[in-house]
Amino acid sequence: MAKTVELTGGRVASYEVVGSGRPTLMFPGGPGFAAAYMRTDADLFADVFESYLIDPHGSGASTPPKDSSRYSPEGHAAFYDEVRKALGLDHVLVLGHSFGGTTALAYTALFPSAVDACIAVAAFGIGTEVDGDEGGTAEEEFDRAVSRHEGAAWFPEAKSTMDSWTESVLAAEDAHEIEQMMATVLPLYTAHPDRPDVARRLAEMKQHLTADLAAAKAWEGGLYQTIDLRPLASKIARPTLVVAGELDFICGPAQARPISDAIVTSNLEVIRDCGHIPSIEAPDEYRSAVLRFVEKN
Repeated sequence: MAKTVELTGGRVASYEVVGSGRPTLMFPGGPGFAAAYMRTDADLFADVFESYLIDPHGSGASTPPKDSSRYSPEGHAAFYDEVRKALGLDHVLVLGHSFGGTTALAYTALFPSAVDACIAVAAFGIGTEVDGDEGGTAEEEFDRAVSRHEGAAWFPEAKSTMDSWTESVLAAEDAHEIEQMMATVLPLYTAHPDRPDVARRLAEMKQHLTADLAAAKAWEGGLYQTIDLRPLASKIARPTLVVAGELDFICGPAQARPISDAIVTSNLEVIRDCGHIPSIEAPDEYRSAVLRFVEKN
């Protein structure tokens, strides 16, 4: 059940706690998705982590930021650190997925005294303009991964929605439009969306995808195109695990390797035959990789 904690200036943050063990802050993706969709991750580690699923500012019942620039990874990191302090947590493990993985890396760089170790799953580190300037490796990876699904019945609508994503987000007037778009493209985020176990878990995930329209607009309005996490990542000195799905169309090895290479203390784990959501598509391999890492850190 979701709880709230008071922050300065009359603001609040909503969160829920799953499991018992090592205190862990879990950061969801988006940006702008509420933390509920990460219950799959929290349940997977419920025997070893006391996971705090914190809704980003503007999502769930968490108060929105006054300035849209705070939807950046650095802005999210500052918000999460304020929540950590309000919850009375000292040293924590941080685990983020997708944009949440990007935020986890930013958090570790900016607040090293609070972090024991960092796990960044399917993190986004290099924007489209930066990737283009460096040869378009991530774009090529995107095209290869998407083309795997061309024969699927759901593919034409998903591809059309993805191709017009930025324009549609900027034109949207309601968060439910973003949620419906995400439900349409979600099969692209896995390598095997029609596998029965994956299809079932994707259906469950769709039920927990609630979006923050302001965060989505800020991201598509310019934040993601020019982002380059590597200068910030180079400042990370805490043990870090970077996890990527081999067949992740949007945050695969082309995103993960430059991030990992920039972090002296990093380990890179590429999960074979897996897309963007390891907790859904390769839970056993994902759990094993994380447990190997935390046992040493």
